[in-house]
Amino acid sequence: MILTGKCKKDFENWLIGNPYDYDEPILYQEMPDFYNLPKSFQYGVYVDFFDSVKIMIELQVHTSRTMQGGSFKCIRPVILSDGKFYNVGASFGTRERARTAAIKKVNEIYNLK
Repeated sequence: MILTGKCKKDFENWLIGNPYDYDEPILYQEMPDFYNLPKSFQYGVYVDFFDSVKIMIELQVHTSRTMQGGSFKCIRPVILSDGKFYNVGASFGTRERARTAAIKKVNEIYNLK
């Protein structure tokens, strides 16, 4: 779950509390601790950042039935930005895969702004 481009720069500035000054290099010495956190911790911080810029990420859990009468859960990421819903286009069998897909999609959306 790595951000890219403007999204990454804005996120890292937000995380370390620096003003948005694109002429100055970011203080990367503070960032490695974040990137060494477990992915689930990173996801929570990413959600806080995207909340702060009015992009909401939601993981919707659905239960489906199999033809044999069993059931399974699938998780579908949904993103809301500028009044539009963005569906990642797939459902995932694990929360980890759904989170990764959500961050990838929200990174794309942010970088297009």
